[in-house]
Amino acid sequence: MNQVLTGKFIADERKKKGYTQTELADKLGISNRTVSKWETGNGFPDVSLLLPLCDELGITVNELLSGEKLSEDEYEKKAEENMMRIIHKNCKVSKEERIISAILTLAIIVVSITGCILGKVYTSDEALAAIGISYLVSLICIISAWIAATLSLRNRAN
Repeated sequence: MNQVLTGKFIADERKKKGYTQTELADKLGISNRTVSKWETGNGFPDVSLLLPLCDELGITVNELLSGEKLSEDEYEKKAEENMMRIIHKNCKVSKEERIISAILTLAIIVVSITGCILGKVYTSDEALAAIGISYLVSLICIISAWIAATLSLRNRAN
């Protein structure tokens, strides 16, 4: 998928319908800046907006992904090409996500085990409270890192 080609196609189809960016955005429940990003090739519609966008513009999802109107002969070929691109793109992201997920899961396990061991070694209430707070902060940091890494990979994929 070529975001610039798709963006130009969205702009052309929007103009054919006589919509401004703001009018199209209002129909989709998004900001006009989002539509502008699509049309300049600096972004791509979220999956949840593909069907509503296509309905508003009177095009198919396959045409949107191809960035052009398709004849019946081209339609099946482009559909297969688009599907293969999407599958290939998702497989790459999934592999990276699995690696990051495994590393951060291991970190959570290490922090958990360390917290349990230190909890048994230090028996005073104050030391146990300090360890518990330290453990909780570490766990929050690791979970935050996992969420940030996952979102970063997904944004990079889009």
